[in-house]
Amino acid sequence: MIDPGSILAGKTLCFYFTSNACKPCKSFAPKLEEVWLKAKEAKKNFEVVLVSQDPTKEEFDAYMNHCKFSAIPFEESDLRKDLRARWFVKGWPWVVITDDTGKILNPKGNDQILGGLENFPFAPPLVQDFTKVAPMSLNKQVCFFAFAQDAKSCAAVKKEMETLAARNKDMVFATHDESYAHPRDAKKMATKMRKFAKVKDGEAALVIVDVVGRVKHVRYGLESGNATKFLLDYSSGGLVEQVGTGQIPAQADVDDGKAYDYDLFVIGGGSGGLACSKAAAATGKKVAVADFVRPSPPGTTWGLGGTCVNVGCIPKKLCHTAALHGEHLHDAVKYGWNVDVKSTTHDWKTMITNVQAHVKSLNEGYESQLKSKDVKYYNAFASLVDKHTVQLKHGWGKDAKIETKTARRFVIACGGRPKYPDGPGLKEYSISSDDIFSMEKPPGKTLVVGASYVALECAGFLTGLGYDTTVMVRSIFLRGFDQQMANMIGDYMGKTGTKFLKGFVPTKCEKMEDGKLKVFYEPKNGGKEETIVVDTLLLAIGRVPETKWLNIDKLGMKLDKGGKILTATNEQTSVPNIYAIGDVASDKLELTPVAIMAGKLLAERLYNRGQTLMNYANVATTVFTPIEYGAIGLAEEDAIKQYGADNIEVYHATYRPLEMFVADRMAEDCYLKLVCNKLRGEQVIGLHILGPNAGEVTQGFSVAMRRGATKADFDLTVGIHPTVAEEFTTLDITKSSGISAKKEGC
Repeated sequence: MIDPGSILAGKTLCFYFTSNACKPCKSFAPKLEEVWLKAKEAKKNFEVVLVSQDPTKEEFDAYMNHCKFSAIPFEESDLRKDLRARWFVKGWPWVVITDDTGKILNPKGNDQILGGLENFPFAPPLVQDFTKVAPMSLNKQVCFFAFAQDAKSCAAVKKEMETLAARNKDMVFATHDESYAHPRDAKKMATKMRKFAKVKDGEAALVIVDVVGRVKHVRYGLESGNATKFLLDYSSGGLVEQVGTGQIPAQADVDDGKAYDYDLFVIGGGSGGLACSKAAAATGKKVAVADFVRPSPPGTTWGLGGTCVNVGCIPKKLCHTAALHGEHLHDAVKYGWNVDVKSTTHDWKTMITNVQAHVKSLNEGYESQLKSKDVKYYNAFASLVDKHTVQLKHGWGKDAKIETKTARRFVIACGGRPKYPDGPGLKEYSISSDDIFSMEKPPGKTLVVGASYVALECAGFLTGLGYDTTVMVRSIFLRGFDQQMANMIGDYMGKTGTKFLKGFVPTKCEKMEDGKLKVFYEPKNGGKEETIVVDTLLLAIGRVPETKWLNIDKLGMKLDKGGKILTATNEQTSVPNIYAIGDVASDKLELTPVAIMAGKLLAERLYNRGQTLMNYANVATTVFTPIEYGAIGLAEEDAIKQYGADNIEVYHATYRPLEMFVADRMAEDCYLKLVCNKLRGEQVIGLHILGPNAGEVTQGFSVAMRRGATKADFDLTVGIHPTVAEEFTTLDITKSSGISAKKEGC
């Protein structure tokens, strides 16, 4: 196929789309040619290209005798089809002006040009990307449809629709079989959209779609006034459009009509996989989940539930809480409690026993939930044989039982595992987050390698529990997070007892005769090698996806450089019937609630008429370091990079929680800021807070930010006094002012 750019480059083009079956076409061609010649005489950089349907060679040649302008060559049927599809053109006469990149400048439909092409507006162009142009909605912002089985069912809202149409000239309103714009195509388009929106026979619904036919919002039922309220909600921003991040285009997931063992098979029994499987089963589909844990290098395994439940969020937060209780004991003395802090000790084994008891109760609960939802659970290692077949290996040994199952669709939700560095003994003698939460023996003096949130969280609670802890940092703290906040976390941890080796990397590890570990390290850019002797070496340098065990390379599935699966905005992989959610998917937030939401929404879209895509923007998250860090949206440096420094205003303040005045702690350690986009009326695009209970403070603000909250909205919000959260409602100092961010008083 020839490059479309060879036709488009350097010209403003008037594409004339036509069909050999369309009667007005032959008489229309000379009229178009006449206008083209006038444009040439006016020295406009203007060219006409005919993009026909698919006539015979004789018909094509005969047609070209009627005009002198260019045409897509007869042999290039794929290119003609591609161009027509790109601009939603079917068989009717159609004229559209594009620039040399193919972007629509001024579209006109047949009903607007057949009466007088000479009035076709060549200049000034109505600059408009084709994502806002379609046959049913020329120059409109949105199509608004009311669907029902027949027109009679729409009678309740027909008058309401007519009123809305009169008031909203920038929208197209259509019922099932008639429209207030382009009535010729309304029934066909409405029928198609009804199918997309999954409106059942006899059922009515209001649907807002974009102009290329993508469903944005659905509200079922046509009660009086519903259409007006629905449109008002949409116009006012009350309906938050759900968008996703995708690296590949979505494809048609076509049912081949064959019988399979399962409608849906989920590979991975973590938070996302379990949520997806239960949601799918709730719609009546036959669903299965396979989950199996490869032993870590020290041999640690765990039960159903994935990383978060077993070796992540849950045990981490409990250990973090244990460390905070140690701080609270010291605070209690200031509040009058007679506590002998010096004689108080922490028992590691008791903590781990109780943490693991809770984790195991969750494992059992998940298995019980799957049974109650009629989801078949396979405690087996799954790998794909082909796009509809999975191999299940019941165990990790060579003699493990193997069976195969088939499924109409698969969801890959197997997550990732800790990454290990190269170097003698580093993997052999170390542990990771896979192991620390089930260690019966206290870790003792510990070297944590890495500066990720896992590294800093583990180092934080180890220090808080009284263990001599050192963190080896290769470059920066918390890559991907706001660096001002990350460095403040490092400073606080240093003040409260954690040691840091900055700019170093481990090279090897040796086990000494007394059982201790000698870790060798050197500057990251090379230099003199040094050593540190510790009881425990904990590696937390990142995670890698579990994709290499799935055999997905045999399916031609596309991966990113790190081995994560590329997905479309609907979580679909490059294999149309296979989807991926959670940490295994590329360019997604590695957070448990994100995987859960993505899994639920995916099941809803596949089996329950859902239309909502996962929105990965403005997701609240918290790093549970000794001083907690909550964040939503963009880091300050990312906001500046995206919008420019002149368009960003940062409101900030240091603060001291009321309870810390009596405890005599955190005098200047707590800090918060709002990153605002001045181009959008100071819309808050980044929220960051450092202080106690940051997670509890942050969560609610994500709702406001998803709705486009501005700094003025924060200012008009009445705070709860005295709380940490109210600090966001009183910010009045900007970084650009140069005034100190230190707050005086309560």
